[in-house]
Amino acid sequence: MRDLTRFVLIACLALVGCSRGPEVAVLRGDLRALIDSGFSEGLFAIRELSRKGAAPSESGDLYVYYDADLEFLRDYELTSWRGLNLGTLAAVLGATPSGITGFRNQGNLEGDRLSVRGRLLYERSGDGAWERIVDKTAMAPPAPAAVETLEGSGPETVLRSVRELLGHDNAGYRETKDAVVVKQLRQAVAQIDLRLARLDGALPFGTGWPSGSYHLFGDAFSRYAGNNGLPVYNYASQGSVENGVSLQSGRLSFALIQSDVAETLYNGWLSEYLFPQPDLRSMASLWPEAVHILTLEGNGIREYRDLRGKRLAVGSMRSGNRFTTVRIWRESGFATPDVSEIREAGLGESLAALESGQVDAVFVTGAIPDPAIQNLARRRNDLRLVAIDPEVISRLEKDFFAYYDVTAPARTYPGQTEPYRTLGLAALLITNRKTRDEDVERFLDLMVDGADVLSKDFYRAGFISGKTARLGISIPLHPGAERFYERRREAAEVAP
Repeated sequence: MRDLTRFVLIACLALVGCSRGPEVAVLRGDLRALIDSGFSEGLFAIRELSRKGAAPSESGDLYVYYDADLEFLRDYELTSWRGLNLGTLAAVLGATPSGITGFRNQGNLEGDRLSVRGRLLYERSGDGAWERIVDKTAMAPPAPAAVETLEGSGPETVLRSVRELLGHDNAGYRETKDAVVVKQLRQAVAQIDLRLARLDGALPFGTGWPSGSYHLFGDAFSRYAGNNGLPVYNYASQGSVENGVSLQSGRLSFALIQSDVAETLYNGWLSEYLFPQPDLRSMASLWPEAVHILTLEGNGIREYRDLRGKRLAVGSMRSGNRFTTVRIWRESGFATPDVSEIREAGLGESLAALESGQVDAVFVTGAIPDPAIQNLARRRNDLRLVAIDPEVISRLEKDFFAYYDVTAPARTYPGQTEPYRTLGLAALLITNRKTRDEDVERFLDLMVDGADVLSKDFYRAGFISGKTARLGISIPLHPGAERFYERRREAAEVAP
């Protein structure tokens, strides 16, 4: 009876919210202000706007859901490698990238329209008016899941139970024996799945951590490829370094790798025990990435040099993030940190460690904007970006082909009032020289021709373009990729 009463109360609140929330005129004004202050003034006209309902939030405030049509008032590229892009716009509008349609991979023209499905959060002020507030509760870290137990004795039953355990958020296991068990189980299951995929005839595609952008793209692409006759298995790896080594050994057919990692793995970095991987071959440059250094206001880090002696989270052991962090640190001339000052962990665990005070700063190599950093910036107003010294960026850019100087514009992240200059690189698609030419060509055909479809599930697929496909590549192209580009060039020349 109690559950029924609670259900009725929630339903009534939802109905009340629908009828008593802010008027459309208020919603329009707030949306106009958000676009102008959070993205770009004068870029869009709000041509149509309708409320689609409302519902109370967990804190008792009111979510208002809306549909809107925005018209471009000037040409703009929402998939630009430099400048504010779709990820920032979605956060500003209270939408997800998949909730925005109508953007073009090669840039929108004046008069084009975007369709937006979003939501804004409101609270009732003392005089009874509805006022928009920042939505923080939706981005709060999930509560640790209860520990599950295994049931059954058969191999498939045990494996199914293990998968259920690994599918939960395991933040509650941090720094415990359970954490060791979960980590080893995750690695074991990944290897089992990789071998099963090979037995099923799928092409293994190494991406990254399940919550990371590489893995999300792998999910979208493997579904799309499978639906179009090319079975692809999305392998969840620790990151770029593992992917490169696994490609060299033949355990993977394709992989996503940071451009600086690909360049170094091909040539080797003996001081870091990375021997040359001469069988690596490039296919395409996909989207831009950049190094972010994050801290909190009270940690005493205002400049790059203040990082010395601080506790740092640098990425998991075989990740591209850790690789790039080590290179930046050495190029800066800093002494090797004490082991007690370093935390090697994935992105989610690293950001949680920053919030809990276990580390003072976090290095994150990822897209601009990075969704995890967006969420953290919306929850906290004391998050700060630490700029790399310009001379360090210049030396790295000069010494390594993969790097370039990049600036994230103001407003890229909530609360970011100044441009953020940092080190840029690219996400590369690479393979092994022994991978069949026809598989490489087919993979590239599906990726390029399906960019519009893929971008609905993973918006960064919209950055894939012939204009940028060769940027940041410093290792030889696979023969299948050479044939792909030659065929596309010839088709463009004969097109009417």
